[in-house]
Amino acid sequence: MKWLRVDSYSIPIILAVGLHLSIVIAGLLTIDFSDEEQKKPKRPPIVNATVIDISQTIIGKREAEERAANQQAAALAEQKKKQAEQNRRKEAQRKALEEKEKQLARAKQQAQEKAEAQKKEAEQKREAERQRVAKETESKRLAQEAEKKRLAEQQAKDRQRKEELARKVEAERQAEEERKRQEEATRLAEEKKKAEEAAAALAAAEEAKRQAAEAQMVQSISGLINDRVTANWNRPPSARNGMKTYLRIYFLPNGEVRNVDVTRSSGDALFDQKAVDAVYKVRKIDELSEIDSYVFERNFRQVDLIFNPQDLRN
Repeated sequence: MKWLRVDSYSIPIILAVGLHLSIVIAGLLTIDFSDEEQKKPKRPPIVNATVIDISQTIIGKREAEERAANQQAAALAEQKKKQAEQNRRKEAQRKALEEKEKQLARAKQQAQEKAEAQKKEAEQKREAERQRVAKETESKRLAQEAEKKRLAEQQAKDRQRKEELARKVEAERQAEEERKRQEEATRLAEEKKKAEEAAAALAAAEEAKRQAAEAQMVQSISGLINDRVTANWNRPPSARNGMKTYLRIYFLPNGEVRNVDVTRSSGDALFDQKAVDAVYKVRKIDELSEIDSYVFERNFRQVDLIFNPQDLRN
């Protein structure tokens, strides 16, 4: 803010103008501007006097000069007084101005100091606010990180619980499926076992029946072979009761006799030879061509025959 200052040339000009105005006013006060003739004093009825203009005398002129000098001195004194008063007022104004300037300077200094203090306080507040905001931001960041970590851990725990629950449910499901599978397997095994047992029983029955039939057939064909060999046997003179020849006869699938061996002699070579000749005379057993190949292979590929005729002599 700018303040007006009294120009150093203004006061002398004011004093000079004031002095001249004072002289002019004093002159105007001493001069009679009236254009009327001077009234003549009334004559006393008794005294007749002659009017003398004192101003034209030496004394009058001296008095006029003295009055003028006195007026000038008074005017100068008044002018000096006014000048002194003006100087006093000027000095007072100067001092007031200086005091005001000092006050303004102090106020400015105080304002600057206050502004500096306010600025410093504002800076401190801003720094404190910045630190507070930074601290709050850091606290929020840490809190957010902690919350994020907690949520992550919670999610991991939830995921782990879900996975464990899923594994448990899956294990229970697999266990239930395994139990059902085992039950089904047990049921199927039992059914299979029962079926197998039934099949085995049936097969056993069939096998027994087959074996019985086969045994009966084997016995029948064996008797047939024995009868036909006996029918083709020529009894030698040396044959005696109780003589036995053990023969092994080899048949072809069509029933033909392929070969005959004596596995155990009767002790009589002629008796044994006649038994062998009797087999070769049979040549073929047609009934063997009609039986099952399995039965043939089992029972008739080779046949051990005990040749023991019953019509021998003692």
